[in-house]
Amino acid sequence: MHHTHPDLEKTIINLDKRIEDLKIHFNLFFSGDVNIPPEKERSDVERQIRKMLSIEQKSAKINLLIQNIASKFALYNNLWLKKLHEIEVGLIPTIKKPVKTAQEKQKKKVDQKDITVSLNNEDSFENFFKNYHRLSKKKSFKVSDKETIINSLKSKMITANLVDAKINLTGKQGKVKIRIMK
Repeated sequence: MHHTHPDLEKTIINLDKRIEDLKIHFNLFFSGDVNIPPEKERSDVERQIRKMLSIEQKSAKINLLIQNIASKFALYNNLWLKKLHEIEVGLIPTIKKPVKTAQEKQKKKVDQKDITVSLNNEDSFENFFKNYHRLSKKKSFKVSDKETIINSLKSKMITANLVDAKINLTGKQGKVKIRIMK
């Protein structure tokens, strides 16, 4: 006689969520965004799964759910332990995100400009391009490049049914991002 365990199902769903959270946390740790690996939570989840596996008289459904979650965890767990070990023995250096100095932050400062353009006003596109050119830090543009850039903006506006649009230009390291703000 098998017992159904509604609580067990809840526990399994909860464990699954904890595994997903662990995955996120470990990724943050391995990318250097978090300094401490979620070691305690990892061994908690591991213990919990061992406990689930040892329950007698599970229904076939519960059994399958437990097997699934156990193998999902095992897969990640092996990966995490392998990476942690490699960090310990120094195969992978731990990534510490460098702290940017105020001067570097200043340098990274993004140059932005908002421009209003109108399909009824050719001059507005001249003005748009003048700013685009300034932000791109290029010495010169071929006429064909200029036309391509202006026409691409016009066609975007037409697609979006905009006669007038506010454009945000963002220049960063010589690249210019064009965003239509509407």
